[in-house]
Amino acid sequence: MPVKNATRNTIIASRSRIADSAVGRAVGLMFSKPTQAAMVLKFAKETPVSLHTFFVFFPIDIILADGGLRVVELLKAMPPFSTYSARQKAKFVIEVPSGTIAKSKTRVGDRLTFLRIVEKRFANGRRITVSKES
Repeated sequence: MPVKNATRNTIIASRSRIADSAVGRAVGLMFSKPTQAAMVLKFAKETPVSLHTFFVFFPIDIILADGGLRVVELLKAMPPFSTYSARQKAKFVIEVPSGTIAKSKTRVGDRLTFLRIVEKRFANGRRITVSKES
């Protein structure tokens, strides 16, 4: 699922995986490659969040968003094998490769959106892919 900064009209991640279970959130990006690094941690409600990068062998950027998908906190280049306790409550935590926050010009207060991909296939064999905001 692509993640877009709607305020700045930039793409934060063209693809991401969702972790909405306790185990999925705990594993996160462990043992991933930097090219696969785009994870959305989803919580049932806004909550204090503690993060770790154990067995994540590259630095990552962290974007924390509330239930309305407003960015409430940013962390750039969180190093491998470290921990972090967020100052703000969040419902969504987006983990992306280091440098993504700067590249997408994301700031606290920006509004994010998740895009869904809809693929339409036609009888003649052609298909089109459309991204829609969700």
